[in-house]
Amino acid sequence: MPLRVIEIVTPRSDKDQVVHSLEEHQTDQGYVYWASPLEDEEALSFRIILDVQESENVMDKLENLFAWTDQYRIVVYPAEATIPRLDQLSKEKDEKSNETKESEDKKQNRISREELYTDILDTTVLSKNYVMLVIFSSLVAIIGLLRDNVAIIIGAMVLAPLLGPNVGLSLATTLGDSKLAKESLKTLTVGITLCFLLALLTGLVLGNTSPTEELMTRSNTTFSDIILAIVSGGAGIISFTLGVPTSLVGVMVALALLPPLTASGLFLGAGMLGEAGGAAMLFTTNIICLNLAGVVTFLLQGIRPLSWGDKERAKAATVRAAVIWTALLAALIGLMIYEKHR
Repeated sequence: MPLRVIEIVTPRSDKDQVVHSLEEHQTDQGYVYWASPLEDEEALSFRIILDVQESENVMDKLENLFAWTDQYRIVVYPAEATIPRLDQLSKEKDEKSNETKESEDKKQNRISREELYTDILDTTVLSKNYVMLVIFSSLVAIIGLLRDNVAIIIGAMVLAPLLGPNVGLSLATTLGDSKLAKESLKTLTVGITLCFLLALLTGLVLGNTSPTEELMTRSNTTFSDIILAIVSGGAGIISFTLGVPTSLVGVMVALALLPPLTASGLFLGAGMLGEAGGAAMLFTTNIICLNLAGVVTFLLQGIRPLSWGDKERAKAATVRAAVIWTALLAALIGLMIYEKHR
């Protein structure tokens, strides 16, 4: 299990309160801690080393303990290893105290809510680098589709600039975070618009050329595409919550957002309206399934706000989003059935 170090900076006057809280829950969470004075001699730095699955419980307790001002700060960073191991330390403490106490907190087999938020926020911020990534990945997808080269198309899939904002939107819905939702929507809109316009311009310049097999593959949507998008979306969310970015490469390839969007622009620019609509439907299906799977998976992973008021607001936002995404998916399935029998 990965390890985390939680560093807490507090005024020296709060030392006894912090020590009491840490010792009270030390047996439950199985962590070790120590304190160090800072240079100004008016503050202390407490460092806790623990399993990542315990980090959210500990951070929630600390957040409830303090009235957060500039005097307080919590920083979380990874640790490679600790000697002796934490499980050995926990056993030693149990043997000394001769007590067995069942933890009141459910262990989360994932990174903490705050760590997850920071990781996803990095992928949703609209910046010059993000715009450049969208342009480059769109050009890679265009070249791959026009050359009928699967390897080049996979390169565009791996870059996946549209995945992060969609995951951010799902997390924002689950947490009821309107600021993150607005940032994710803004970034996603810019990314979609840039990619589509580049593909459309390319289609207009090249005209109605003979479409490649890879282009035609993305001009229709099947029920297996819906299942693949939902499963891949759920797997992507789990990869984020486990803090395992290497697992996302497979998800990026399986849940391809960029190629169908690029194909739609190329088809439209070439005047192939039917194929453009089919590719747009595949892209829309992937977006809907990703967000629906994201909201559900975040809920199953126990991602919730801390305070009661935030929980109520998040619950309302989650229900509303789930209804909207489900309704859109049902409408798409109905359209697919209609097109099939027409």
